[in-house]
Amino acid sequence: MDYRELTGNLRSLGLLLALLPEAPGEFRDRAAGYAEMLLERILIGRVSYDTVGWVRLLQELEERFGDVGRVLSEPALREVEEKTRRLLADIRGEDPFMRRWAADSLLARLCYLLCRLLRPRVVLETGVAYGVSSAFILRALEQNGGGVLHSVDLPPLRSGYEKSWGVAVDEGMRRRWCLHRGSSRKVLPGLLERLGRVDLFVHDSLHTRSNMLREFGLVWPHLTEGGVLVADDVERNGAFGELRRWGPDLWRVVEDRERGPLWGRAAPVVFGIAVK
Repeated sequence: MDYRELTGNLRSLGLLLALLPEAPGEFRDRAAGYAEMLLERILIGRVSYDTVGWVRLLQELEERFGDVGRVLSEPALREVEEKTRRLLADIRGEDPFMRRWAADSLLARLCYLLCRLLRPRVVLETGVAYGVSSAFILRALEQNGGGVLHSVDLPPLRSGYEKSWGVAVDEGMRRRWCLHRGSSRKVLPGLLERLGRVDLFVHDSLHTRSNMLREFGLVWPHLTEGGVLVADDVERNGAFGELRRWGPDLWRVVEDRERGPLWGRAAPVVFGIAVK
């Protein structure tokens, strides 16, 4: 943990304590999340999966779902990428979420690609921050001419987060966006009962084993046949490996390096994808 992250966590602790009298429910959820994360850092090490590269994943998606190359060359995808790069550069000084929490370029591109290939009616994601993945999903849904994105997030405690929470999402795209404030533990059960079905699920919230297993277990029964589950940072624990017990039609862990990062230098990325 570097100095900046340490000072950010200490600042968050102070904000968390200040939250107690006015929002005790959010206080408990955030405190439980911090405790869960710290405990797993001590007790659970990172997991080594057999992986494939980005190009190999694209080949497999092409075989299953259609013309990947056409989608990845769409002007709409280039436009949302460039807009996001400019945005993250412009807010460099404010940085209430720490930009490393923004979805990386490959994950964001995958979200756009899957939405265009699957043409989902219902997309569900956990974790929002700046709304990078949300913006890519919503732009794809706009290209499709249909579909709704439900995003579940309990924003981390950072000064000024209200101005930056979901800021990457254009006003014109928000008619397809339902943002649900709260922890996935609290929000997902009732939301899934109301939705009934999910065509694409993206996990990018608290990356602890217990939280990931809980989200996967809640969502998988509601995922349509041929629907897709995507999870970021799966190497942090063994939760994504447990998903194989449910017999996904395709299960892959992707490890590669960004070629056109949305911010900063090109970085290594790891995420998982499963097709029901």
